Amino acid sequence: MSYVSIREFTPYDGKDAVLEPRLSRAISAMTKHGAASSLYKVIGGDRAGDYEVYNWYETVGAGARAMKGFSADPEMLAVQAERAADPIAQMRGPWLGRMLYNQQLGGERNISVHRDYAVERKDVPKMMEFVPDLQKICDSLDAELGVGVPLIAEDHQMMRVVYRLKDLEHWGDCMDALIANTDFASLIEKANEIGTLTQSRLLMKIG
Repeated sequence: MSYVSIREFTPYDGKDAVLEPRLSRAISAMTKHGAASSLYKVIGGDRAGDYEVYNWYETVGAGARAMKGFSADPEMLAVQAERAADPIAQMRGPWLGRMLYNQQLGGERNISVHRDYAVERKDVPKMMEFVPDLQKICDSLDAELGVGVPLIAEDHQMMRVVYRLKDLEHWGDCMDALIANTDFASLIEKANEIGTLTQSRLLMKIG
């Protein structure tokens, strides 16, 4: 099992060019203190134009120790001072998620697709029953699959299904294949009987 903390940023108009390097400095500080950090931009769907910072941890304790370390890091303190003096984005989070399933194939995976479902906690095991069949479909497309739920967050009915692809071309080819795949359509129909798809988004890794 692994854990992920997520910070979401909505840049003010015209501030992307200032926000990106500021967030890059922040993830550099986070990485120094044990967080596996990355920066994404939402390029389509829900919250298009937003930025998201991800920190991955093997345990909650590791995440707490990393956060304690980078919160006192001089570079992070400088970034926070700049944010206070010159706000350029609305920040939400961090919120903490728990990965129930997280396949990793290795190699560069620069595109992610998120599909967020509203699912009663009692129904999460039912949704997880679809994972083996969904994994077979992902294997045929060389796509990574992850499924997570919130651990500390505002919305505890959210269940996120994540697909990770190599690049935009790979994503496009996978979309064409999935649209024509009757087994995938059947799985989606079954999932919609248990939960409700509420948001979806396309993200590109930029740091």
